[in-house]
Amino acid sequence: MRIRRYHARESLLIAEIPVGIEPVSVNPRSDDEAWVVNQESDSVSVVSVSKGIVTDTLYAKDEPMDVVFAAGLAFVSISRSNQINAYNVNTHALVASIPVFGGNPRALAVSTDGSKVYAAFAISGNRTTIIPVPEAPAPPPPTNPKLPPAPAQGIIVDATDSTWSSFIQFTMPDNDVVEIDAATQTVTRYFSGVGTINLGLAVNPSNGDLYVANTDALNLVRFEPNLRGHFINSQITHIAVASGTVTPVDLNPGIDYTILPNPAAKSIALSQPAGTVFDPSGAFMWVAAFGTDRVAKVDTNGNVLTRIEVGNTPGAIVNSKQKRGPRGLALTSSGQTLYVLNRISNTLSVVGTSAGTVITEIPVGTYDPTPQSLKEGRGFLYDAKQSGNGTGACASCHVDGDMDHLAWDLGDPDGPMTETKDPVTVIFHPMKGPMTTLALKGLQNVAPYHWRGDKADFADFNPSFNQLLGGSQLPTDDMTLYQDFIFSIIFQPNPNENLDRSLPTTIAGGSPATGLDIYRHQAFTFGFVTCGLCHYYPGTGTDTFIIPKSLLEQPQPFKTPQMRNIYQKLLFNNAPGASTIDGYGLLHDGSMAGAFEFLSDPVFGSFSNNVYIQTQLNAFMQCFDTGMAPAVGYTITITNTNVNNSSVTTDWATLESQAVALNIDLIANGTISGQVHGLLYVPSTNTYYTDTTGLGPFTHAQLVTFIQAGDTISPMGVPYGEGHQMSIDRNMNGVVRQRG
Repeated sequence: MRIRRYHARESLLIAEIPVGIEPVSVNPRSDDEAWVVNQESDSVSVVSVSKGIVTDTLYAKDEPMDVVFAAGLAFVSISRSNQINAYNVNTHALVASIPVFGGNPRALAVSTDGSKVYAAFAISGNRTTIIPVPEAPAPPPPTNPKLPPAPAQGIIVDATDSTWSSFIQFTMPDNDVVEIDAATQTVTRYFSGVGTINLGLAVNPSNGDLYVANTDALNLVRFEPNLRGHFINSQITHIAVASGTVTPVDLNPGIDYTILPNPAAKSIALSQPAGTVFDPSGAFMWVAAFGTDRVAKVDTNGNVLTRIEVGNTPGAIVNSKQKRGPRGLALTSSGQTLYVLNRISNTLSVVGTSAGTVITEIPVGTYDPTPQSLKEGRGFLYDAKQSGNGTGACASCHVDGDMDHLAWDLGDPDGPMTETKDPVTVIFHPMKGPMTTLALKGLQNVAPYHWRGDKADFADFNPSFNQLLGGSQLPTDDMTLYQDFIFSIIFQPNPNENLDRSLPTTIAGGSPATGLDIYRHQAFTFGFVTCGLCHYYPGTGTDTFIIPKSLLEQPQPFKTPQMRNIYQKLLFNNAPGASTIDGYGLLHDGSMAGAFEFLSDPVFGSFSNNVYIQTQLNAFMQCFDTGMAPAVGYTITITNTNVNNSSVTTDWATLESQAVALNIDLIANGTISGQVHGLLYVPSTNTYYTDTTGLGPFTHAQLVTFIQAGDTISPMGVPYGEGHQMSIDRNMNGVVRQRG
């Protein structure tokens, strides 16, 4: 949660400035002012480099991802809200919130003349959707003669396939990039056909054309054996701005996907392209291959000119415990030095572009508190070299441990029947049909896994390294490291809850509190079955049991799914004449467009035709607590100009009360008597301890006095138990600095 400043010529760290939680983008507005986008804090930190502090915090809900400057405004992509905010760069006032029709806008860029702002939709989909049972045709017969017929299941199709026009009466624009007029803050056009996961965006300085680093999902291909070793394409897509022509180019055109394993392909593959930056000449660009620890020099036709290894696993060597994960790029004005931010190793590689080699690699910051087991385990999620040819990883679909908002049919017509006891024997057919990608978050203590519960524990995913990725299964010790890392990933706060973790009065036309009461107490069938009987609340939303297909009135048994990210799955609209961002919604195959359609299923008995009850339940489910308090990450920057504002006073008091309730730890960063300090709020004494012996502790009132005298302080909620390290003992050596 700190921004670091480096000396360009010597690559030396010269300053560390605390900002919000999960800073994902930074853009300098001047030599002294930088804007930092904090994903989990839902904020933008305005930083003074000379003062070493945040001078203002802009609220930007939910999950902001990038910032650029144009027409006297700062444009910020608000990914989860599908909007672009525009702020006055001087007053920091919100000028406009621009709704955009696409999934998860992240990377931003500005046209060469500064008149247009472009945003790439990171999770844009690929115009596929689901034809559910009973409209879908019967599945093909198994190739394994020992298998019974497959259960009835849906089928994944292109939404524009005329074969299904009688069922698909909605449209999917598949918007991948949006163009916004900077002066009027209005959308002028969209570009489609770019890619599925669009993480990098750059403008060619010579002609203004756009280039998007992306992957394209091949989920129209049915069955896991047919996807083995080739389930995405890594691309650079050229958008000719003048004509609107979109041209995707495969970054791995020479790979023979029929050969597995394929070490020759692995030694050159460019997987999961992300950060992209143009040479000042406009003749070529640099592209970070996040999945294979390479940076590529690519010409404007998409031809790869040079590959530079940024880690210590060159060629076909595989060691996920040493993975770098190049994600962000910055190029000096001369084009001679390229800085590569390695997201997984938390290091910065300095590349000499003329020689095409890494000059040095330095840590990002003075201390990394990540436990060693997590450092070694996180690479297994992202490392495409674990595949047979270096082209795909777990994170190709589980993007940053989250969802790609797609369904995949990973059944196997030649596979075996399997079974488990939970507590009765449950039998699973290997031809399971389409199922939406689940988030790899909050998995600890909710086994069994996957939609059907057919993975008894996390180790049961190990065969996927061979069966889907086309590589080899991990050794047991490596799989344990991978599990430890995955179990550390948790859901972010639900943006629909109030700051004090209470439910809002109303949302989506209903009362979440009324919905919770119905959820807990009102039976919909058998006189006693409530929603909360199986979907525990508070908690994960699942009792972890596998429910027989007869009770579900489904063709297969399914595990009770968790409920913590329902609010993220509501972008599917299948109403006749509607336009939809996603092609998938609720249920295992994504066939239900929101809570109303889901709750109208006859299995919900008395709820199925009661719109009032459905409305209240929908309101509550959108506010389902994720396990992370809404106050985590929330930041207010307090100066002598706003210290007496009622909203500031209220929010600061709320943060303190949340610390008392043990929902968060409360820290603060800023100045005391003009000197930079970190502070930790201690509820038992109702005081703030500092990072310096002999200074403080201070009461709330004393801090107000400091602020009134000219100091700036930014209180922020952080995960409970982490406040001490994040404020007054950053290197975790148990020693605070001495005063004097």
